[in-house]
Amino acid sequence: MEQKRYRRPVTMRRRSILSYEWVRILLFYILPFVVINLLIFFLVTTRPSYDLTVGDTDDYRTADVTFTITSFMPLKNVTVTLDNEPLVMVQTGRRSYRSTVTHNGVLEVHMENFNGVSITGYEVIDILDNELPDVVNYSLDEGRLTLTLSDTQSGIDCDGLMAIDGNGNRVPPLSVDKGSGIDGTDVTAVFGIDESGLTVIVKDMSGNEYRPSFSLTQIEEGALSDSQEPTVE
Repeated sequence: MEQKRYRRPVTMRRRSILSYEWVRILLFYILPFVVINLLIFFLVTTRPSYDLTVGDTDDYRTADVTFTITSFMPLKNVTVTLDNEPLVMVQTGRRSYRSTVTHNGVLEVHMENFNGVSITGYEVIDILDNELPDVVNYSLDEGRLTLTLSDTQSGIDCDGLMAIDGNGNRVPPLSVDKGSGIDGTDVTAVFGIDESGLTVIVKDMSGNEYRPSFSLTQIEEGALSDSQEPTVE
């Protein structure tokens, strides 16, 4: 009977990688030090961020503003103002807000992170109607003043047409004809006028106001400012 031969297994000594001192120093000292310092640097220097969008306008009277907070760090303070006045915003999402503005101006966004780092950004709104309505033509005939008015953006406020005579009395128009100007352009208004003269109050749908003054002999160019209200009895 043939005798089997057994080989004695060769014991291989495998050395763990952690047994190397330089590896232990790298894993337990250097890498934690680097990671912790990077984390501290990130937390200390992280700046807040946001997205601000001003939508287009269809009527030159209003525009929608969308404000979204895009930074994920906690915030200490967030303010949005229009010409230094707080802008009222409605929340539309977890970190999204919307507002409707009715006049041009400068939007200012100020944000401050929990770590004290802050940013301030600006956005100019200049798409709304801030131009005065225009007197395209006028004529005087037997005590009747006929005006052709135009506003190519928001349109003439026909319901707001009014005049003040030289004695401070309100004078409503004798007639108002929108003509072909469905959008508020080429409006014809007729007022009665006497020797005291007449100041016509012309507004557009955005609230811009022009106040030309007329007499029986001439037109006085220019408009009164809002602070120069005539006496109304």
